[in-house]
Amino acid sequence: MKNRAAQISFLAAATLLAASTGVQALEIKSGNDKVDVKIYGQINRALMFVDDGNDSKLFHVDNINSSSRVGLKGNVKSSENMNVGAVLELEWTANPSNKVSMENESISGSFSDRLVEVFADVKNMGKFSIGKGNMASENTSEVDLSGTFIVANSDVPDVAGGILFYNALAEEEDSRYSVKDVFNNMDGLSKKNRIRYDTPSFAGFGLAVAAAEQEMFDVALTYSGDFSGTKVKAAVAYSDPNSTYTTINGSASVLFPFGLNFTVASGVRDLDNMPADGDDPTFMYGKIGYKCDTLFSVGSTAISVDYGVYENTKKQNIGQEGTTMGVQFVQQISAYSSELYAGYRTYELEDNTSADYDNISALFAGARVKF
Repeated sequence: MKNRAAQISFLAAATLLAASTGVQALEIKSGNDKVDVKIYGQINRALMFVDDGNDSKLFHVDNINSSSRVGLKGNVKSSENMNVGAVLELEWTANPSNKVSMENESISGSFSDRLVEVFADVKNMGKFSIGKGNMASENTSEVDLSGTFIVANSDVPDVAGGILFYNALAEEEDSRYSVKDVFNNMDGLSKKNRIRYDTPSFAGFGLAVAAAEQEMFDVALTYSGDFSGTKVKAAVAYSDPNSTYTTINGSASVLFPFGLNFTVASGVRDLDNMPADGDDPTFMYGKIGYKCDTLFSVGSTAISVDYGVYENTKKQNIGQEGTTMGVQFVQQISAYSSELYAGYRTYELEDNTSADYDNISALFAGARVKF
């Protein structure tokens, strides 16, 4: 079993290396002429400079906003009314941007499975999926048409999530509070071994439901529309992880033909064991951006600023509030299927104790190459 896992990892690593360095990948053919097999993936690496108010450090990271990965997708279109397929996608994260810390700046990379699923897309009936994949609520807090998602979205701890807040009063880092403890965009139930059904789109609307292991369940309503060049996307979801809480969350984004765009996201978590004087965890996030296709000839340019308030998202803490502000830039290099990006973000924490937490600031810059 270990040998087989090593072989799979070696094959995936070799494919990633070949594709990212311009070496022509091996042609993939199926034994069935009706099957179309495609390989895809990306490498996304960045530099991250972090200052926690007491110490500063430069990290070499994999950008978890859109991690490095490789995948295989097979499709069998046996008739005009049905498309059957499968997806196998592996993720490689060395020094993930949401986990490195002042104490641990080097985290060994390893392959993990993102998607292992089969599906059947039936005309006028919808899509049925089974295996490890997105739950219905996955990405419903992250609808974003700004063009700067790769460097900033409502899941703000994707950058510097492992950094601890420094308590200046105690002159030490507070092990209770990392960025990812304080900031949570409540984006549903992530990826699970599940069964999922997506309805056909009707007037831009779609409905998805999923049931996973350990009796998890969620449902999501999505919308996508275009009004004379103005693009609109939105999603709202309800999720129950069969735990001590349920979550309602959603997001929406609008992109005007002249490039101006707005994005909002919000969520609330209903805790069954919340004390009588406590408040449920909530978050609100907003972004204003501008996207231009003519500024540089190499590809579209996107800039944005965002702001978010995240309250009590570490559920055992009452009276906790985190605020964040950021500015972002992304430049497409269309001829090379690549992007260059940079961003700056600050994180601020207040709670109901006498602690005096220094702000955390992070400067982030990198490149993504797709294949």
